[in-house]
Amino acid sequence: MDSGNHNCNLEYVCVFIDATSKIMKNNFFHSKYFILFLVIVFVFVLISLGRESYRYFKVSEEIKNLENKIKELKQGNEELTNTKTYFNSKEFLEDEARKKLNMVKEGESVIIITSDSEIAPLSITDSKQKISNFKLWFEYFFRK
Repeated sequence: MDSGNHNCNLEYVCVFIDATSKIMKNNFFHSKYFILFLVIVFVFVLISLGRESYRYFKVSEEIKNLENKIKELKQGNEELTNTKTYFNSKEFLEDEARKKLNMVKEGESVIIITSDSEIAPLSITDSKQKISNFKLWFEYFFRK
């Protein structure tokens, strides 16, 4: 009961072994089509991995840019808070009153320096003269 290259005592065992060897010869996993399929899948995975890596790089870059922008905005916010604190302070009000409204504290006197380098003290009562508001505006707009 010889069947091909196999020496078997039982005929049905030999048939099974022959069938198995034929299946192995025609095995799909050893075919050119399966290898081509694996190559295509491998290329697809590589392309997908490349795209995801590029997207990760762009997202990381965007995160760094946004963190820098947050840092700049926090610095700007701190500067604005400091400016607001200064504008609400008593020193600012005093400086503005002195500069824009020509006001002085009690006991201080105003000194005006002219081009002749003369020092002419001005008393506090001069700065508080009673001039009508209309006249002040008229002089402001129509003074020659």
